[in-house]
Amino acid sequence: SSPPLPLCRSAALPPGMASRTHLQAWVKTSARRRLGSGPERKPWRMSAGARRAYSLEPLNPRFGAIVNGINLSEDLDMNVVEGLKRDVHTHRLLLFRQQGKLCAKKQLEVSEWFGKLESTFFKHPRSPDPDIFRVSNDPKEGCTNVGRSGWHIDGTFLAAPFKIQTMCFWSVSKNGSTLFAPLNEVVKGLTEKEYSLWKRLYFIAIKSRATGCTDFRNSVGMQPKNISQKWTVHPLIYPHPVSGDLTLCFHCGRSFAEGFVVNFNSEKDEAEAWLSEDETTEILRALKEKLESKDLCYKMNWKEGDFAIVDNLAIAHYASPDTQNSPLTNGLRILHRTTVTSEHSPLGIRELMQ
Repeated sequence: SSPPLPLCRSAALPPGMASRTHLQAWVKTSARRRLGSGPERKPWRMSAGARRAYSLEPLNPRFGAIVNGINLSEDLDMNVVEGLKRDVHTHRLLLFRQQGKLCAKKQLEVSEWFGKLESTFFKHPRSPDPDIFRVSNDPKEGCTNVGRSGWHIDGTFLAAPFKIQTMCFWSVSKNGSTLFAPLNEVVKGLTEKEYSLWKRLYFIAIKSRATGCTDFRNSVGMQPKNISQKWTVHPLIYPHPVSGDLTLCFHCGRSFAEGFVVNFNSEKDEAEAWLSEDETTEILRALKEKLESKDLCYKMNWKEGDFAIVDNLAIAHYASPDTQNSPLTNGLRILHRTTVTSEHSPLGIRELMQ
């Protein structure tokens, strides 16, 4: 698969190319030139080695693909693996149906196709492996209320949020769906006024939920200095490290979000200003509204045995309220999740454009 976008200063954005169209064209052309990856891969085209092994069908018109002909419990040919790795970044979400209760060993093997596992979550005693996050609607079976604080990508508290997550459903509850939305389309849909503001914003993430507060920002009244010493800083808009498409880095849950600053300078570790609480609330409201638009939002109704590989940097998600309904009335929900570390931070990638 294509390696991540190298973080080389020689690839800095030429002066005067600040518009969204020019920026995205530059990133994609520059990435292909440096990586030698040639023309963009056409949707639904498969590598020669994988063509006979599996087929793809669209999950929905915007993103996602259902993979047919693959049993993840079997050992797969490396050509097949490489084809699937490319397809993840082309379609941003791959769904494998009827995989059964895939064992921990196999789920970890699939996860490691993409790199090193990074497990920062609570280790539930029912989890089959320390690197598998077990999620449920029954506290005796797994961690509850996961993904319910707001739309997000996973790992914003890290300098480099997770690049991939896998989701394996051992058991599903009635209406226990997950909402997904593609981030490049959100950026494309911004008005020029919105884009002018959002490209200057940096999302300030709480490093540890223990240090955050859901009712007000700890930063209220503070000068926008020494920011990275207290929080994790991400550009709200930046190029995806593999595709080059403009994407977003954020968490709408206030227990994860300290707020936003304008024009962060990493060398000085300071910004021009904090957004006010009202301004922050408005940005998060606008994000939620765009992600939940009928054109973009996709409601995934899971089936038992579903296995998904998600490009975490390209797709935002949000667990529906029904995921927490009682197992006595709606059935038991058991999700096994893994997360894969990313080599490059959004801030480091964004600084290529300075």
